[in-house]
Amino acid sequence: MLFIDIMQKILNTHTPMPYSLVQRALLNGKAGLMACLTLLMLAGFTTSVKAGGFATNFVIANGTPYSTNGAPGTFQGRSLGTFDRSGSNLDVLALSAEANIITNPGDNVQTTQLLYRIYRADNLDDVGSFIPLPLQQTSSNGNALKWTNTGAQPNLVSFASTPGTYTLQLYFQTTITNNGITSIVLDANNGDFYAATFIVTVNGSIYQPKAWKSANDGNWFNADNWAPNGIPNSNSDVTIPFRQGTGSGYPAINNAQAQVHNIIIQGTAGQARGRLYLTNSTLFIYGNYQDINAGLKPIKGTLYLFGQDQVIDASTLIDNVVIDGGGTKSLTGALTIQNSITFSGKKGILVTRTENADLYCVILQPTARIVGESEDGYVLGELRSSQLIGEGGSSDFGGIGVGLTANSGNPGTTVATRNSAIYYGAGTSVSIRRSFSFTASVATLQNFNLNFGYLNADLNGIQAANLLLFRSESGDVPFQPLYKTSSSSDAKTLTRNGITGAIAATFTLGDRTNPLPVTLTSFAAVAQGPNALLTWTTAQELNNSGFEVQVSTDGTTFSKLGFVAAVSPNSSAARTYQYRDVTANKQGTRYYRLRQLDVDGKENLFAPQSLSFGGALATSVNGYPNPFVSEINLSLQTAVAGQATVSVLDGVGRQVRSWQPTLAAGASNLVLSDLASLPYGLYVVQVRYNDGQTQRLKVVKQ
Repeated sequence: MLFIDIMQKILNTHTPMPYSLVQRALLNGKAGLMACLTLLMLAGFTTSVKAGGFATNFVIANGTPYSTNGAPGTFQGRSLGTFDRSGSNLDVLALSAEANIITNPGDNVQTTQLLYRIYRADNLDDVGSFIPLPLQQTSSNGNALKWTNTGAQPNLVSFASTPGTYTLQLYFQTTITNNGITSIVLDANNGDFYAATFIVTVNGSIYQPKAWKSANDGNWFNADNWAPNGIPNSNSDVTIPFRQGTGSGYPAINNAQAQVHNIIIQGTAGQARGRLYLTNSTLFIYGNYQDINAGLKPIKGTLYLFGQDQVIDASTLIDNVVIDGGGTKSLTGALTIQNSITFSGKKGILVTRTENADLYCVILQPTARIVGESEDGYVLGELRSSQLIGEGGSSDFGGIGVGLTANSGNPGTTVATRNSAIYYGAGTSVSIRRSFSFTASVATLQNFNLNFGYLNADLNGIQAANLLLFRSESGDVPFQPLYKTSSSSDAKTLTRNGITGAIAATFTLGDRTNPLPVTLTSFAAVAQGPNALLTWTTAQELNNSGFEVQVSTDGTTFSKLGFVAAVSPNSSAARTYQYRDVTANKQGTRYYRLRQLDVDGKENLFAPQSLSFGGALATSVNGYPNPFVSEINLSLQTAVAGQATVSVLDGVGRQVRSWQPTLAAGASNLVLSDLASLPYGLYVVQVRYNDGQTQRLKVVKQ
């Protein structure tokens, strides 16, 4: 009878069992090891014996030893480097080992091995069996024995035929007999085995191009269908071209999982495009995805975006999308989801372009949901969902972060769009980095509740306890405060019940201590003989005490001229205010600005306007709106008629727009259009009059 003792590190017990059965179980990996231990338990621990065991063992890679006991220089989790293979020329990653065994009296160490296997880190379904590397006893010191590899050292690079990251997994095994009992002792990391990785490049590149070439066989997993030959993996840059007259000869992934690094589906709009059929399957993409002509044909398919920083240059209809791997996933088209978009694992941020919500967005079909958004994984940009809501009904719009309940009225099919824009009010007041806009097919909603969800990443410096709900029917400033019914900083939600008025509006959250109002829509200074008339208009006001009018002769040091009280502290209607500067003997340029004061003492300053005095007629330039979006309305005044030059200068003084209007003496109005494409930031409008005078006005593009 042969006795086997499966031991980890030092000592376990043993049970009689055929040795060949145990050895086969061990060679089949962790599952086999656990099965073997189970057999031992079922057999019963009839006899106990003490046997020797391993001390510190070393894996030797290219002559460098790495220990298995967790000491400095440990093998576990190590990256062994990058190695190249070019044709028959292979870099060398030589594997060797040193086992150190402590024996007990009567022990006879018969054999010692390192068992190893190599597999692609992205293919855990094909890890293969362990390969034995025999060791020989090379020295002894009392009861301490050293076993090393004295034969050939395998080159691990030869096991890797394609570029990518590979896992080297291994464990040590020794066979010890004592008093007729044979024990197998393992150093196997508590059954999980030891593992390190190395990278293999081909001709210096970690990625290898793969082009679809089959005209008839649509099997993605047929290596002969690809050039060069081989099934794509996570290091393959795949191209699927349009094939004229080839019928259905395009790749199909059916009931399986496939991997690529980059993938491009070529062609043009219409029928002249490549195809990829994804049926009940998942395509893992570790790099970029380009399919601008919608060549992907999914049937219950999933795109799994597993890279760290990726570009999705596609307008695609897909059942499921999974966001994983961390980093940023940049979407350059429209991604329409039929079932779910899920943030999983390391997650990541899916970023859309924001200049056109119809072309660049994530669209959830009525049956689709977004799952797992959190601080480290979310959509940044445009996200849209459409739901049918009847009277008394409610919807969370597929989990995009907002809930709507119709208390009275019937909104019908309602589209909710989430946006990551920030809205700027007066002074330093801003919104959070999230808003929701609604359109309803039936405009009969009279009373509704809104539950607004957000992330800490959206707060834009605002304390959660200070959040209030605001609404804009124009989709931009000004916003009307709706306050709140309740809020929870833990749940990251704010609720406002019983809202009346328009649902077809934009809703965002602002700061009650620095609210979006007062919103100034215009501020102009015009000379009237020796005096100056200041006029300004507000779109809405919140907690407004009034306006202190200030003046300066150098544009830096301002003093108080007077004060204009607010009509009332709060207003959502447009109001116009005036102040006349009748100071005698005004000379040179005078700068006027407004200091808006809240009832609680907070203040905001509005950009100054300038006028020049001392001549027969003052020269001036004023403009509104400021900030501007697409155009600026200028009010000009000059003593001399003739052609002027009006320029828009960027922050470093470069001219980005120019006009040459002919002005009459006195007051003139000029519209500066075609400004929508300018980047956000500070600009200067410079006016050079016919008499040589030059005036400048600072403006902000938003």
